[in-house]
Amino acid sequence: MNHPEPDVPRSAANGRRVALVIILIAFVASATTAMLAFTASHRARTADATAQTADMADLRAALAEWQAQVTEAQRAGHEQAPQRLSVLASRAAALSAWKPRTPCGQQARAQLRVAMDARVRRIDEALAGKTAGLDRVDEQASLEGALHQCEVEPGRDVNI
Repeated sequence: MNHPEPDVPRSAANGRRVALVIILIAFVASATTAMLAFTASHRARTADATAQTADMADLRAALAEWQAQVTEAQRAGHEQAPQRLSVLASRAAALSAWKPRTPCGQQARAQLRVAMDARVRRIDEALAGKTAGLDRVDEQASLEGALHQCEVEPGRDVNI
């Protein structure tokens, strides 16, 4: 009652085992790569969110200082106005030296700088007696608009 095994070549059975092992190894490698990519992406997004928060705090502090200097310039007498305008212009230029940590911070800095430059031009033109065509400048709204965009799309700077 011994039934002999069918004539299956031993090499074909070994070949199937090798193929299954290779498929298993490929699956494990693929799953591991996916987990590592997810972890790296999560870490990068977390780091970006932290850096973005720091950028926002720095820009809001720079804006608060700027607004205080604008108030001083507006309260200054007419003879002190050119000196105060010079201080404002140098403060706006100093913002360009600040290094943002994120591309979003860089965009917000650029928008704030444009608003600051517009304010300096407006004050300069007002000192020169040119009041026609001057638009109202709102640095706060400009910065908050840029920062709101950053908050709406957190982690968009991260490409992994």
